[in-house]
Amino acid sequence: SNSSECNAFGDVNLDDQVNVLDIVLSINFILDQGNSNDINLCQADVDQDGNINVVDIVLIVGYILDNE
Repeated sequence: SNSSECNAFGDVNLDDQVNVLDIVLSINFILDQGNSNDINLCQADVDQDGNINVVDIVLIVGYILDNE
């Protein structure tokens, strides 16, 4: 993936908003990582550790709560 296109803030569906839809998509990635492109995976990997997991979900939730 091209890191210059990835801001890694959890905007998984690239709609310029971080919200519950991004959480749903991230959970879907965790359950079935075959349904995504590199940009979505990059956006979903919020802590940039190379994996999409519950840590990334928690970070997205925290980001949403901090920005309401």
